[in-house]
Amino acid sequence: MGQLIAKQAEGLARPLRVLVPLIQEDLRHGKEAAEQAGMPYYIGAGEKLIEAKAQLEQGEFVTWAARHFPVKVRQLQVYMALAKKRSAQRFSSLGDFIRQTTKDTDYNTTASRTPSWQEPVREIVNRVDTETLNLKREELKRDEERAAQRKLALQLIDIGYKVLARELHPDKGGSRRAMARLNAVRERLKACI
Repeated sequence: MGQLIAKQAEGLARPLRVLVPLIQEDLRHGKEAAEQAGMPYYIGAGEKLIEAKAQLEQGEFVTWAARHFPVKVRQLQVYMALAKKRSAQRFSSLGDFIRQTTKDTDYNTTASRTPSWQEPVREIVNRVDTETLNLKREELKRDEERAAQRKLALQLIDIGYKVLARELHPDKGGSRRAMARLNAVRERLKACI
């Protein structure tokens, strides 16, 4: 965690507008890989559902399926259709099978796609996040610059004080009044910084 913050402070972190599409791509690939890995199980479930349906009376399948499985009957029918296809292995995922074999628009996988209005909103949010990060980075630079200037000013005051104290100190030929004035000016200058 500390290394990530250090990299961001150094400006090495990738901007959010670059990270967002990379993360989205990774998530998409992960979902596709999970779907591909699940295909043999979907086919197996479909085969068993076909076997179970053959044992039930006409019209009992829907109530039986609803009682035993947490998915809609329509989804179970997709598994059964997948199992009936001899070349089911040619589909890369369940979504791919549905897209290629189903004409039913209600059973369209576009419901899982993001609405068109979300992308412009995401871009604005990412821009705002990037702008905020840049402002914080600039503010940090300004704070660091102020701190460096303050340190330098204090050193300058101390150096000037020492030089003048050698001349104004009572032991060096100056007076107590002159030394008190020098001390007061030094304290005022430090308070201003």
